[in-house]
Amino acid sequence: METTQIANIANYEHPELKRQGFFRRWYYTPTQTPVRKKEHYFTDDVEDLKVLLEQHCFNEVKNLHCKTLTPIGLLVVSTRDGQFAAVQVRKYEPYEFKPASENMVFNGTDAEAFLKAFDGLKPN
Repeated sequence: METTQIANIANYEHPELKRQGFFRRWYYTPTQTPVRKKEHYFTDDVEDLKVLLEQHCFNEVKNLHCKTLTPIGLLVVSTRDGQFAAVQVRKYEPYEFKPASENMVFNGTDAEAFLKAFDGLKPN
């Protein structure tokens, strides 16, 4: 699958993300909020996770098995104010994580719902 990775945010291009300031941090320009990167890992099927995200069934994420360092990863770049989230499902193939989905971007209420569902998600 040919797709842009967001694993290295320096190489990720999104029109609403810009580098600013003395330390050249990434900001979500509509709200001037800094972005952060976080990773979640699951033991479930890649397709299950992709379908839940594509259908915006964020509350169903709690039914997935969140573990530490498993072959299915979800990379999340988001703002603290909950107005922006860019996500990508990744799968471990020897010797690195490769994209298993296109980049998905959520804004506004969709981003808030997504981030709320993943906020309390802790590895078992």
